[in-house]
Amino acid sequence: MSKRPNYESDEKTFSAEAYKVEKYVGVAWYVLGWETEPDEDTEWTGIENRTGRVVMIMVGDDRRFVFELDEVTALAREEYCSECGQIGCTHDGLDRS
Repeated sequence: MSKRPNYESDEKTFSAEAYKVEKYVGVAWYVLGWETEPDEDTEWTGIENRTGRVVMIMVGDDRRFVFELDEVTALAREEYCSECGQIGCTHDGLDRS
């Protein structure tokens, strides 16, 4: 079983509520933060370093995926359904008028 990637939150960089990813057309994602990995001194210092990749989960799921930053684009709230995570679905009751 693979290890779940660690991450460091960054609400300033990732300020949108949801994002889309090039490889997964039609699905909205939440950003958890920057992926981090331990270095050779992590056992002693507890410090992990950013890899430059982004840890994300699909809306409505909890499995972590890792993507390159250039694959990720912010979505406006009205562009996706907060219930099912589909881009273009409007069944979550949000007033889009």
